[in-house]
Amino acid sequence: MDKDETISVSKGVFLFKNGFKKSLKAKHKPKVWVQSRFRKEPWYNCFQQTWNLFEVNIKELHHQTYSTLLNDIVDYIEFHHMNNYFGSIEGVIPTATLITGVNQPDHVSQFNALINLIRQNVTPHIAMTHSQDGSTIKLLVENVVWQLINGQGMLDHSENENIDDSMEFKVPKLKKNQCTMKSLHNWYQNACVNNTPNKKKKVNTKKPLIIIIPDFESFHCNVLQDFVMIVSSYISKLPIVLVFGVATSVSALHKSFPYHVSSKLLMKVFHSHSSPVYMNQVLENIFLTHTSPFHLSGKAFELLTDVFLFYDFSVAGLLQSIKYCMMDHFYGDNIKILCCARQDIDSAVAALSSHDLESVRQLLSFRPYLEEQNCKIKIKLFEDDNFFREILCKKMHELHDYLFSFYSCIRLLFVFIKDLPKNILGKSVREIYSKCAVENITGTQAFRECMQLINFQSQYKLVDTIKDALKSVNTCLQITSPMKALRSTPVKNNQNDISVNTIGESLMKTIRIHLLMFLRQIESANNQATLLTDGDEDIEIKTEAVPGDRYKLKEKLLRATRVERVQSEYEMIRSRFVSYLEEVFAKALQPPHAQTFHEILFFSDVANVKKQIVGSPRGAIHTALSNPVYYLQCKCCILPSPESVSDTLPDVSLTYKLHRECGKHINLYDWLQAFAAIVNPTEDDQAHQDPTVQARFSRAVAELQFLGFIKSSKRKTDHMIVFALALVALAAAAPVEPEPPKIVRSEFNQEPDGAYNFGFETENGINRQENGQLKEALDEENKPHTVVVVRGSYFYTDKEGKVETVNYYADETGFHAEGDSIPKGPARR
Repeated sequence: MDKDETISVSKGVFLFKNGFKKSLKAKHKPKVWVQSRFRKEPWYNCFQQTWNLFEVNIKELHHQTYSTLLNDIVDYIEFHHMNNYFGSIEGVIPTATLITGVNQPDHVSQFNALINLIRQNVTPHIAMTHSQDGSTIKLLVENVVWQLINGQGMLDHSENENIDDSMEFKVPKLKKNQCTMKSLHNWYQNACVNNTPNKKKKVNTKKPLIIIIPDFESFHCNVLQDFVMIVSSYISKLPIVLVFGVATSVSALHKSFPYHVSSKLLMKVFHSHSSPVYMNQVLENIFLTHTSPFHLSGKAFELLTDVFLFYDFSVAGLLQSIKYCMMDHFYGDNIKILCCARQDIDSAVAALSSHDLESVRQLLSFRPYLEEQNCKIKIKLFEDDNFFREILCKKMHELHDYLFSFYSCIRLLFVFIKDLPKNILGKSVREIYSKCAVENITGTQAFRECMQLINFQSQYKLVDTIKDALKSVNTCLQITSPMKALRSTPVKNNQNDISVNTIGESLMKTIRIHLLMFLRQIESANNQATLLTDGDEDIEIKTEAVPGDRYKLKEKLLRATRVERVQSEYEMIRSRFVSYLEEVFAKALQPPHAQTFHEILFFSDVANVKKQIVGSPRGAIHTALSNPVYYLQCKCCILPSPESVSDTLPDVSLTYKLHRECGKHINLYDWLQAFAAIVNPTEDDQAHQDPTVQARFSRAVAELQFLGFIKSSKRKTDHMIVFALALVALAAAAPVEPEPPKIVRSEFNQEPDGAYNFGFETENGINRQENGQLKEALDEENKPHTVVVVRGSYFYTDKEGKVETVNYYADETGFHAEGDSIPKGPARR
């Protein structure tokens, strides 16, 4: 190849013939180096397998949660399309309004699922435009039309696969600035009626055009108003359906659109699940179950949920935080391969090496178990690896039994307390778990109050609650066949027959049997109490008013209070039932940190996670800029005090610390000089003229402006622009507005008759004295009336240092002032 043939390559000029299409490449390439480095590590394979299982369950739950909502929206669109509603009412646009919820960053996945569902069932012509792509009406129309014409699945040729490529569409390709509603109409007319190669029949492929605006509140009101009016003028020619994503409420639409615009929209509102509800579903159905191989300790769980509830409301962010905790839990530790399904425990224990077994022996939870054994067992646990593997398998199976009963009893406790007043232990399974995972909840005052409230429930309410509890237990045991009827007669000494010494599935089966027994007893129990009195008197307490004197009624009520009341049959059974619940929960709701080898399944390193998972991003950035050693962990960033600076700090950190030493406004020239004095401390004052220093400073300032910590002042816009563009104009410091002088003396006195006097003096020598007196005077009609006569004086120092004094008075004749600085009028003759 000659040199002349490759000259265009060196200049960066490439010519492609018409019809050239670039191959579609994956946006996100897999990190092959990570897989090649860790794919042979057992802990990495276990982590990958566990997270893949979580992802599958999350996708299935997401589909179940939003399938009904998204199908309703698709049915609404398809209804207007099938009934040919477009244009039946002049200028009215079918509009679906989806209430997505405030501060929910998970809208992207929700709208992507909606787009895929619409493409599968209704039409491939969809455009979704965000606020940053529609700042003006021109940009909004261009982006919408461009996506509708050139979007994915532009036409559906499934019915006519034999259409020749040359007969596709004889519509010239449009540039983006040529995309208008008129060009969209022309394209749609050509795209809807396709001529086959034989030119004998026409195939009607009319499909609606869907325009999605996911962030309605972020758009400018005038832009959306103009866009709706433009679309309304084309609705008779183009079957357009609008989909608005509203984060707040429907009132946001009415506030943004006046009547002449809102009357063009035929709206139907669809409500999405709120973020906390979806978060509870994800946690309770995926992570807070005994089938989950990985678990969070109480403190770690509280940290992640607090970040969600108080900062971002992002379920996707919560899942990424859980994934980070999993990575920290699994990384470099082969004993974490025991975080697996129960059926894989034996093979995972057999795969552990002697070094891994020694790591297991060093777990803190192993020591209490070791101290309970005799000397021979202790020696075998340390010297015999095979014996230790057997014990490890046994304890891991016991740990899984504990998890089964622990999570099942948490859901059982939730059933009994969810309708209690004040929600003492929480309103969801997530809140109960956060308490049970930290401490033994049965020993708390809140738990005792809940049991006391259950002991006050009525017979009908308790029967309904036990039925719901049976459904929860059957769900845990995955039982669908009904149980055989048990005897319904009360058992006096049934406390001795209750056994809760076992855990796991056997415990839940025992609980189910006793719940059925108590249910039969409570349903057939008598709810009437008997009264015991002294003597043979028959005391009857009537609720209606008793005629006669009040003394007899008082005596009757006093005798009623001295009656000894015996519990009814229902009350006795209810007391035994509450005692049984307390015994069961005390056994099953022991905190996880009390179990042997709990460190294998539960992540508890909260201190390390707090440094990386910060709820407030701005707070984390502030920490990184003011104290970079907190994240970098390098010796060069260590400072003797938080206020000190050093040339070893990153440029952006150094610039930020210098910026914080100033007030509200900062002069760029002074800022640059301070930066140069630290970065390049030389004896001369010309360090700031070094181009390298200026470039470093310019980049640091741009980064701070990008992060939102600084912005250019409106009063100093030229100053900022000139420096940012060229860094050559060294402007002087901006003048500082002088502060008003302080008052050193001030007095005011008001007399009852209306007279007054006041005076003040400032630090720069201004002094004023004034007094007012009431006086009787005659008006124009010679009628007496009261006026205020004011007399006073003030003096000050002018710019030349001369003291100027002014005396004045005001009465019924007007205001009069005398002084050297006051010009005098011509003398009257």
